[in-house]
Amino acid sequence: MASRQSSFGTARELLRVPLFVPALLAIVLAILAEAMGFSYIALLVVETIGLSPFELGVCLTLSALSGMLVSTIFGHLHDRKPAAWPLILSLVAKAAGFGLCAILREPWMLWLNAAVFLGVSSASFALLFAIARTYLEEANDAVISSGMAALRMGGSLSWAVGPALGAAIVTWWTIEGIYVIAGALASSALAVVVICGLKAMPVSSNREPIDRSVLSSTAPIVTALIAFHTAMFAGSNALSILVAQDFGSATDVGLLFSLCAALEVVVMGIFVIRPAAGTNRWLLLFGFAIFAAYFALPIFWPSLWAFYVGQLLRAIGIAIVSIVGMAYLQDLLPGRTGTAAALFGNSASAGLLLSGLATGIWAENFGYLSLFATCGVMCLVGAAPLCFHAAISRKLNHAA
Repeated sequence: MASRQSSFGTARELLRVPLFVPALLAIVLAILAEAMGFSYIALLVVETIGLSPFELGVCLTLSALSGMLVSTIFGHLHDRKPAAWPLILSLVAKAAGFGLCAILREPWMLWLNAAVFLGVSSASFALLFAIARTYLEEANDAVISSGMAALRMGGSLSWAVGPALGAAIVTWWTIEGIYVIAGALASSALAVVVICGLKAMPVSSNREPIDRSVLSSTAPIVTALIAFHTAMFAGSNALSILVAQDFGSATDVGLLFSLCAALEVVVMGIFVIRPAAGTNRWLLLFGFAIFAAYFALPIFWPSLWAFYVGQLLRAIGIAIVSIVGMAYLQDLLPGRTGTAAALFGNSASAGLLLSGLATGIWAENFGYLSLFATCGVMCLVGAAPLCFHAAISRKLNHAA
């Protein structure tokens, strides 16, 4: 009973953190725009506009490359000289990028939009999480862990609502309408940031310098996260095409993404009430393994039901890796919230980049279902650096 009171007391204390709720609202709105836009980007480009899988891959690749560059620059800027303009610029780019998706039809225009607007817009993820993290600095460890889990849960809630809302828009309007609404949602996130005065706060002055030992400790984690995100994005692209063309309809695509995100909210809610230790390597490894099992399910049970049932495995894997993975990097980089958030965000962007190549090249030659098997292997391969990092850490602890 005391434990339950302590858990809910932590949640109440979290709500008292200044500007945390507006930051959470901005994250929900911004990710809701992404959830709608990116869930249907494959269908928009391949089925509606008529581009090839390779041209889709180019679009995703350009967006990822630009996003990695901008997120890295803005993340280091956040730690060295906090300013409001990078977040504002990234949200303006998000609104413009999704809005242009509704009207652009030429391949080179789509590629330019992906490289400029959608690429810059990806920095908003890392910046919003880094800014929210600085507002939690004065709280205790339990509130910080609960707050970060709440932010991830807000993102998952957006992914639960976004694809389903997109499915409704496709049914009653057009697929282009998705990008009109997504642009409006990004504009709403921008309004929250400006009206509530969300801005980057100065970070702790006692932050540790990033030397070779720090970089070597983060490299295995980032490598593992890149493999995970590559599988996640490539699998999402494959799911969209497979379900829409072979097993179900475009409506099923939206429902599947929403079902997964709704289940993620439940899993992440557990982390809000019962915060997990940031460096729980075994829990992180379990997240990779359960995600690999998700990709194996349609291979052995090729049916629409397999995709629906598999969303539970997918949700558990994404929830665990999202929460524990980001906390892991923050523990390794104390006092550098912008850099840690940028590293996590860039692991997703690198995954998006590699998934674009996988979708464009692998699927064109071997089909989308075979891409699921490749994603499962990537999850298992990605777990290897985690095991390596655990072994090195154990050896260093024994030596100390």
